[in-house]
Amino acid sequence: MQPVSISDKDELLALTDDDAFVRYDVRLLPEYTPLRVGSAVAFVRLPMMQRPPNLTVIGPDADVEALLRWYAETGLPEAVRGISVEQAHEELLRRHLEVSAGGDWDWMWTTAEPATVPEERVLIELDDARDARDIVRLNEIGSPTAESLPGTGITEHWVGAREAGVLIAAAAVHRTSGGAQHLTGIVVHPDHRGRRLGLAMTAALTRRAVQMDGVSTLGMYSHNDRARALYEHLGYRTAHAWASRRLA
Repeated sequence: MQPVSISDKDELLALTDDDAFVRYDVRLLPEYTPLRVGSAVAFVRLPMMQRPPNLTVIGPDADVEALLRWYAETGLPEAVRGISVEQAHEELLRRHLEVSAGGDWDWMWTTAEPATVPEERVLIELDDARDARDIVRLNEIGSPTAESLPGTGITEHWVGAREAGVLIAAAAVHRTSGGAQHLTGIVVHPDHRGRRLGLAMTAALTRRAVQMDGVSTLGMYSHNDRARALYEHLGYRTAHAWASRRLA
């Protein structure tokens, strides 16, 4: 089945029933035309972390498979280096395209302001440049895969906590390509876990984002049930559970 072109983001939103991920995370790139087959859509987006363009495919099983088959037969856009599908569609992806390693992650969002957490009283604002070395050191100890990129100017806002001058917690806000605030790099030093500092930082940044923009977004590794429980407690909902894979 030959795909049909999608004219703009408004049409893409209409086709996806105003999907939260599409609305808040996606900025369509003019050099790549979004496509649809039936009720499935495919579009190229710029992921976070300065990663190369990624093809995302959303929709019902049969229509998603038709799009993947079409890309397998005609070729992917040249600059695309990865593909994201719902985790339930990974088998369809591997059936039609050669992909390698990647990650399973959930994209979440909320439009509700969370209640204040008492532990927020210990939080301080951090500076992306001045505190970068301390944040890097904390990330190395507490979460080597943290994606906050301190000192690069990408982070819009930082909060954290110090004890006896030592940074023991930090969390960042970036912007999605769609313009929404996106929480990332939420890290607590292993020696200070259990003090609800992660909850406090997430609540504070979420409230700030919702007050400013009406929405807060984040991504999490799908296997992290503890983080999921925390985010759901603060009002976050999962829009998509992604299987993101690099092209082989």
